[in-house]
Amino acid sequence: MVQYRTHAAAADENQRLIEGVFAQLHRGQPAGLRYVVYRLDDDASFVHVAADERDGTSLTELTAFAEFQRDIRSRVQEAPRSSPATVVGSYPAAGAGQAAVVVAVAFVEAFGKRDMSAVSALLADDVLFESPRVRITNATDVLAAVTDFAQAVTGVDIIDAFGDDERAVVVYDMHTGPFGTLRTVDHVVVRDGRIAADTVVFDTHRIRA
Repeated sequence: MVQYRTHAAAADENQRLIEGVFAQLHRGQPAGLRYVVYRLDDDASFVHVAADERDGTSLTELTAFAEFQRDIRSRVQEAPRSSPATVVGSYPAAGAGQAAVVVAVAFVEAFGKRDMSAVSALLADDVLFESPRVRITNATDVLAAVTDFAQAVTGVDIIDAFGDDERAVVVYDMHTGPFGTLRTVDHVVVRDGRIAADTVVFDTHRIRA
């Protein structure tokens, strides 16, 4: 467990760098790693909790984690405090039944950031994509359609995500320039770590031609 407090002006940048680490984790899905980061109520303190079967090497091998660490001394008020901890109990079992949720959240976050390389990596070759506007099969055409719509998207805020190892539902606000904010739900089916089907639902009233 590692805890530290950033300078107030550096807290948001610190969070942005941490989010980059989780984005890479979602894409790579390293085995044997459990990792969670908390931002406390004072808005500038952070707590990182990690359990890694590879003695921490899963994190240190990430380029995003190296970027997070690179200037951390300039962001924190004092050196981060590290201490070992032993798990007494966990409910539910960490990582149990959550594989599809991890993939679905990574997909929505990558879409919101217009990271089309990450979106592409998460699509199965024969993916079926359905939205209020289109129904498409195969990764090439799905990526083209998602890329086209993403040009109107300025970001996403995930409200909730739940599911199991095969299916997930992600509820989020999709912020767009021309249409405002659209409350959106993705129902995702995951196979072998990639999205086999994605059904997207949102109110089409604002975007009707």
